[in-house]
Amino acid sequence: MNLTAEKLKIFWKNKDSIFNKHENHEKRFDKIDTLIKDILKVEMKITIATNEVKIGNNLVKYEKDKTPTIEYFGPSKDEMTIDKAYSGVEQMSKKFEGHEEIVNKVGCILGGFDFKSHKMIDSYRILSNTIAKKDDYHGTLTSTGQSRHPSSHFADNNYFFNIMKFIQDCKNNKEVKFADSRMVMRYPSCHINSQDNKSRFFPVDKDDSDCTNEYAAQREVLKYRFPPKFLWMWANKDKVIHPLSLMAFRNFLNSEFGKKILKNYTPENITNMEFDEFIKIWSKISGRILLSLKIDKEQDIRDLSKLISIIMTQETDIKNISDLLKSGNKAVILWGPPGTGKTYESMQVVQELLGLKNGEDIEKYNFSKKENTHDKGYYEIIQFHPNYTYEDFIGGISPKLDGGNVSYELREGIFKRFCDKAAKSSEKKFIFIIDEINRAELSAVFGELLYALEYRGKSINLPHFGNFTIPENVYIIGTMNNVDKSLVTFDLALRRRFGFFKLMPKLDVIYDVLSERIEPDSLENYVKKCKKLNESIIDNEGLALEKDYQIGQAYFIKIQDFINESDTPIKISSFELEKLWAYSIEPLLEEYLGMSIEDEEIYKKLKKLKDDFLKDV
Repeated sequence: MNLTAEKLKIFWKNKDSIFNKHENHEKRFDKIDTLIKDILKVEMKITIATNEVKIGNNLVKYEKDKTPTIEYFGPSKDEMTIDKAYSGVEQMSKKFEGHEEIVNKVGCILGGFDFKSHKMIDSYRILSNTIAKKDDYHGTLTSTGQSRHPSSHFADNNYFFNIMKFIQDCKNNKEVKFADSRMVMRYPSCHINSQDNKSRFFPVDKDDSDCTNEYAAQREVLKYRFPPKFLWMWANKDKVIHPLSLMAFRNFLNSEFGKKILKNYTPENITNMEFDEFIKIWSKISGRILLSLKIDKEQDIRDLSKLISIIMTQETDIKNISDLLKSGNKAVILWGPPGTGKTYESMQVVQELLGLKNGEDIEKYNFSKKENTHDKGYYEIIQFHPNYTYEDFIGGISPKLDGGNVSYELREGIFKRFCDKAAKSSEKKFIFIIDEINRAELSAVFGELLYALEYRGKSINLPHFGNFTIPENVYIIGTMNNVDKSLVTFDLALRRRFGFFKLMPKLDVIYDVLSERIEPDSLENYVKKCKKLNESIIDNEGLALEKDYQIGQAYFIKIQDFINESDTPIKISSFELEKLWAYSIEPLLEEYLGMSIEDEEIYKKLKKLKDDFLKDV
């Protein structure tokens, strides 16, 4: 959904019903709101000279009898920063007796943890996976197999009272500076290198000399990122728009309404902005937003912020595909250029529909594994090809070879078996994925199902099998590469039976997937190189192809196949780039160009693209 001013006004009129439909996000917003109110009411005094912290009349003690170091207490790798989400917050709450509740609540906000379950939820996070950069703009919140430790360690590497004091300073001091805070980003990896002198904030351990040099660099990075901005917005929640999370903030800025209200700024400008400048600019932007809806009351500012947060945390491809799939014919086609993650997104939708937890083994829900029995439902994934038949899909008379004798038997196809199972388990969800759906002759494969697809629950007569229906609890996802001109055009009769959702390249995902293996500067240049290649594919001075001929992120991520295993991130060289070009990118471009590649001018342009791509990064 693209949020416009008109849509926002409609949502504003219906805010109460929206709040009721999204109870979880509303509760999250309300809990943060209450916590910030409580923090702003607390009498706090931090005395640097004596290293004392007072909350009310109580002196804060660390491990019962010690006065805590006021400054940052890491990044020594101790039990506070063990590699498990929320564990550091839990350890901190035990060490500050009498403050367990506030420690846990502050930790949940910083790390994006659910207040009750303490699980990390992406729509609640305020720090992205990007480790080495000064912004969150190109940093995603999720990536397969990637650590989410930046958020975890931001929560457990920052004393709760430093966060509370920063919130109060943000509220009470109009000229507050990021330098006045005592926050640090996370337990460092070797990704950030700095020659800065040892910080006075850093408790030096014998084995932490490498980390010491990184502290100042991490502080420099943090002032450009979202967490301090988030805390400032919530400290001033009676005056400015204050989103629930980084996801809500980014999606709002990138909406049509967001881009229009920013005027001379781009979403990237705002997200990348240094903290001290941001607090001035965001006040002006918030003023324009409130003026557009004629809002000036504190309660209305709060409700508008909650409304924007709820709408924008729903704005993800997975959520949109899931919503589309639940409507109409309960069938959707994911289409777009090769390598844009259509099959991957399909499996993510399966997890969404079945309500699977992060990390849960999805294979347990595969329909073909007949020994599995589950309460949630099942999925199946097949791949169409030119020889795929009606008998394979629905069923029919098929030959059977027994020794030297040929006989014929009636067999049920995979889709009929899937639907029959779903009909007996109406309370469960059944998701059927057809990969490369346009590679088969669809009218022949689907046959009578054209009617059944459009009229769910209504019976049709199948040859050899009699009455058959596609149950209401069956969802169909097809994937197709729209640029593959050698394939059969998607049947017009089938088009109105499916919803269509387009997936375009998301090259910023490369940062997450490769951040552990490639040096930050080299990775930054590599992503720029990949984006430039896609721009050249569609540019009139380049190959002058259509937008649908861009290359998806999966192709560029394949460079990791040519990188040798290493304990530390490496720099990409022309050696790895040449292999990627030869084995993955060039064959795809040649397929795009077809016979036109024999044109001398096209050949020269392709060679130039290759030469530019192979330069060291």
